[in-house]
Formats: sequence, structure tokens, C-alpha cells
Amino acid sequence: MKIVATKENLLEGINTVQKAVSHKNTIPILEGIYLKAKNNFLYFAATDLEIGIECKVQVNVIEEGEIVLPARHFSDLVRKLPNTKITITYLSDILGVSIEYNEAQVHLKGWPGEEFPKIPDLEGNFQLELHTSLLKNMIKQTLFATSADENRPIFTGVLFEINDNQLSMVSTDTHRLVLRIGKINNNTERNLNLIIPGKTLSEVHRIMKDDEDSIKITGNNNQIAFQTQDTRIISRIIEGKFPDYNQVIPTSYKTLIKVKTKDFQETIERANLFSSEKDGTSIIKLSVKDSLLAVLSQSEMGKVEEKLPIYFEGDNIEIAFNAKYLLEVLKVIDSEDINMTLSGPLNPGIIRPGNHNNYTYLLLPLRTV
Repeated sequence: MKIVATKENLLEGINTVQKAVSHKNTIPILEGIYLKAKNNFLYFAATDLEIGIECKVQVNVIEEGEIVLPARHFSDLVRKLPNTKITITYLSDILGVSIEYNEAQVHLKGWPGEEFPKIPDLEGNFQLELHTSLLKNMIKQTLFATSADENRPIFTGVLFEINDNQLSMVSTDTHRLVLRIGKINNNTERNLNLIIPGKTLSEVHRIMKDDEDSIKITGNNNQIAFQTQDTRIISRIIEGKFPDYNQVIPTSYKTLIKVKTKDFQETIERANLFSSEKDGTSIIKLSVKDSLLAVLSQSEMGKVEEKLPIYFEGDNIEIAFNAKYLLEVLKVIDSEDINMTLSGPLNPGIIRPGNHNNYTYLLLPLRTV
């Protein structure tokens, strides 16, 4: 193997695959990045056997071949190289490579390329296509509500539910729930119900480029793959049954308020500076009365009370929420104003964008007594 590349191209490949490198696996080669030079492309791959990422970048291939290099040493070195032509040559005597730049040379040992576990070509029984910008937006609007508790793996993932030409993505950590609906490009003949790991979707969101028109998704009952022109991510699917989210979303309400998203967010951010904490939870109280929304918080350091003008229907109400959970949804809603519906101080609140019905955020209130 011998290639000539730029620092920019090498970093593009490293940055794309590095999050799939294993740091806890007992198989040493999984701590490496697989490189394969072929047809004037350098192919990169990494896997921790749960998620695999591969991509290709254009380079000058002088001699084809493959090698696995230790990810940490390789990536740290490339980041520190000057912006000049870089020549990487396979050295059989050290089972590694020579990395040459300017008048300098570095030797880096690795592992045989043929010993790296290949990321399989997924034989899927379903395939769909989404606009890249839509999928990125749907991930952004749902991923934040997943759980970090690995003892309950179902809640660390996002439900993909497909019916006809509609994709529903649902996430919950049992304190709040998000439902985001979007249209898929092609007509699939199958209805699907899959739970995709949050880590996988985080990488899909990170790697997808805004200038790419669409992303293809293929999969079966065990694995799923996301593929663009130059990159592919393959991941296991979380086993288990996701809760029936339709049963927990209220269909009626007693109070409706409409408020400007930015104004509400900025008010919550200020109030959060003085919110009282209970078991790590920042408590914010909302009071709706006479077409005004009062936001209140109080701690040992002081207190805040702000009033916002709102459109209001129904009963007056006082209710408390976790400030963090309010702020997280307000930051991802793409709407100038929001609708919040409430059914009493101990029942879930619902937040939706003011301009469409494709997004629903359910939030459990806090008991303050």
C-alpha cells in the first residue's frame, strides 16, 4: 500500500469513523482504524461490534493495499501534521506504515488489514429514503429525550415506526416523551417498528452533510444501515417492545396557552438561575391567569417572577416543571410560537409548535409539596 494524500482528506476520514472505535473491547485490533487503498480512494472503517462506520476519501493511490492503524496514535499524529502532501507507505518488516511529510518520516505499527472484522453488506428486508435535512431535524428533535440508563436499554434508543409513507420517531426517558412525524420519499410496502440506539443516531446526525440530498436506510430485524454517497453506518437494533406512546398522549385538555417560543425560552433561562433544586431537578413554577403566564422560581440565592402575554383558553392553573426539560424542547422547536395544553397540576403537559402538528412533546409535572 502506498498513497499520497492531504491532511484535510485524512482528517475527514478519521473524524467520520473515529466514534465507532472501541476503547473497552478485549480485541486489540478494534482499537484501530482500518485503511484500504483502492481505485484512487482511501477507505476508512471502524467498529466496536455494536456500531460500524465506513467512508471513503479521494487520494492518489500508487499501490493498493490495506492496514489497521491504532486510532489514537494515528489521529493524534495527523492532527499535528503540517498542511502539506503526506505519503503513507506499507512497511512489511514492522507490520505498519511509514508516514512522510516535508523532510520528516514517522513509523507507526499496526495490524494486518485482513484480520479486521469486515463491516457486512446488509441484506435488508426493507429500504426507504429520506431527505437528509429532514432526518437530521427529526434526530435533533427526538434524541435529547432518550435515557442514559443502560439498565433499561429500550429507553436509550429511538423508536422508528413506519406506516405507509410516514415515519414516526419516538423517544422517552419516562419523564418526558417526544413524537416527531415526517414523510419518507419512497413508498415502502412494509410497516416497521424498530428501536435504534441513540448512539447510532447521534453519529448519523454528526456525519450527514447538509449538502447531501438524501440518505438511504436499509435493514432487517437485527441491524440497520444508513448510507450516503461516501459514508455508511451500520448498527444493531435494540431488542424489546417500546411502550404504546399513543396511550399516554392526552386527547383533551382544560387549559390552552399560546406563547412566543423565544420569549418563553429566555424567561425560563433567567428563572433557572434561581430555581430550587430537588434531587438535581430544577423546579420552575408556571401560573396562568388573566391572559398572562407567570414564570416563578426561588432559591436561597433569590427569586425571579416574570409575566408573559399569552393567548389563553380554559381554566387558570398553577403547575411546576423541570426547567431543563422545558429548555431542551424550546431549543429544538422550529416555530415562532408554541401551543401548550394542560389538564391539571398533576397531569402531563403537552407542547406543540404553533404552525404544524408533526411534533408532540409530553412532559410530566413535578410535585412541589
